Amino acid sequence: MQQQSSMMLFCDECGLANEPGATHCVACRHSLAHASSTPPVTPVKIAPPPVLQVTPGPLLTQNSLAGLLSTQRTTGDFKPGTILAGRYQIEEEIGRGGFSIVYRATDLYANHREVAIKRIQLTSLTPRQIIDATETFNREITMLARFKGVDGIPAFYEHLTDADNWYLITQYIKGQTLEEYLQQKPGGYLDEKETVTLGIVLTQIMQKLHDYNPPVIFRDLKPANIMITPEHTFFLIDFGIARNFTPGKAKDTTPLGSPGYAPPEQYGRAQTDQRADIYSLGATLQTLFTGRDPLELRAGEPSRNPRQPSRTLSKLFAEMLSPDVAKRPASMRVVQRRLESTRRSPRLSYMTGLLFGFVLSAMLALLIFTELGRVLGSFAWILISMINSFRKRFQTRFSGGKLSWPFLLLGMLTFLLPFALLWLWYMFGWPF
Repeated sequence: MQQQSSMMLFCDECGLANEPGATHCVACRHSLAHASSTPPVTPVKIAPPPVLQVTPGPLLTQNSLAGLLSTQRTTGDFKPGTILAGRYQIEEEIGRGGFSIVYRATDLYANHREVAIKRIQLTSLTPRQIIDATETFNREITMLARFKGVDGIPAFYEHLTDADNWYLITQYIKGQTLEEYLQQKPGGYLDEKETVTLGIVLTQIMQKLHDYNPPVIFRDLKPANIMITPEHTFFLIDFGIARNFTPGKAKDTTPLGSPGYAPPEQYGRAQTDQRADIYSLGATLQTLFTGRDPLELRAGEPSRNPRQPSRTLSKLFAEMLSPDVAKRPASMRVVQRRLESTRRSPRLSYMTGLLFGFVLSAMLALLIFTELGRVLGSFAWILISMINSFRKRFQTRFSGGKLSWPFLLLGMLTFLLPFALLWLWYMFGWPF
């Protein structure tokens, strides 16, 4: 606390401040005799900026809004250096949208770890918006609290409230949204290989939500709600409209979602289940591949990607984006398998099978028809391990994914079948 006091003598004639003990004003020479008996000016106290005090609280209810709806105070944006609750030091604003502003902050109590603070400023909302914000805020707290330790979901630390704001404190994710990532790509789109790779990772994260009891439906999957880190790991953000699936329920209570990414049933036609997220994932992957969001594509905007998707991927997009829920893939696991199949090259698989078939046929010929083969037979397990190791390296280097086993076996049989006939002729003398 700094303190500044004044014992100055003020001239009644001209108002100039004179030093203590002066008998006449230095400006107008007016007598200051009477001023000496004037009590000194009250000391001025200059206080440092106050620390914002908030308290942890239970989930907000409609009844708790009564006092908040009449609040008319105006509060500004947090500046870097602001201390929230005596613990969180604001570093910078990193985003805003909907009802909230998001800040990056430092937790002064927890080894200065970085956190993300989502702030809902009530004084900037209408009464109707406050009620809507209450529902999304409570839902996000409830959902995040369930997913402690789940990969792909930001860790939830706590929530705080004060008279003007609600705060959600979560793990800070270093990186950018997929929307920002896409914008920075040359041409503004991803190639098929990267689109499929991202899709496989996202199906794995989404399947974890769907495996909960009851299943959790995210309902707002889109590039802006997916974070990608420099290490290419992914996180879902903004659980404000996620919900539990309730068997037997006719439809969702509230129609929410992002236009173009939300399926038709999410707007009140039926209850959303896991296949609603499958629709949103299909729209997201299509956006990544084409560089256009769903509404732009519906308006006739051409794809930014000069290449067409493969027939396998194009068919999968069509099924995932079907307005008919029953025509979509049944689960994220099915989508994952379908995406993996797009990375399997029949031609490359057949050529790989030819190579393995030739090597295996040659080894069998040595074992059966030569003395050298009998010596090598004692080391067969070493040869098998070497072939398997070569297969894995070949697959990783040239296919970029899993091989198609039917075509791989067909390639092997191309060599093995003639060898089998040759062996039968050698053993039994069958004429050809």
